[in-house]
Amino acid sequence: MAGTECNYQRKMTARELTTALSEAECRHCRVSAAALLENGEHLEICAEEFASDIMSGERVLTPIALCPACHRLNHLDAHHRHNPCQIKARHSRENSF
Repeated sequence: MAGTECNYQRKMTARELTTALSEAECRHCRVSAAALLENGEHLEICAEEFASDIMSGERVLTPIALCPACHRLNHLDAHHRHNPCQIKARHSRENSF
């Protein structure tokens, strides 16, 4: 995600990276890694919230592969501004009417 920050990318492990990239396609739009390479792009890793621990309130994040376009959209808040935390951006979008 050139020029934009993603908090999840700073804390993911090598195993999470490998697992997400093994999908070989964007989780949202299903464009393949091969098709992206033809355009000089590649899959990027972000995360989606799978669940949260009731006792601690800690979120469980699952790594997912996204194309650059879907990754950018994943970080847009309700006002179409970039938020480096995709969870906060999503909550902003879902809670705006």
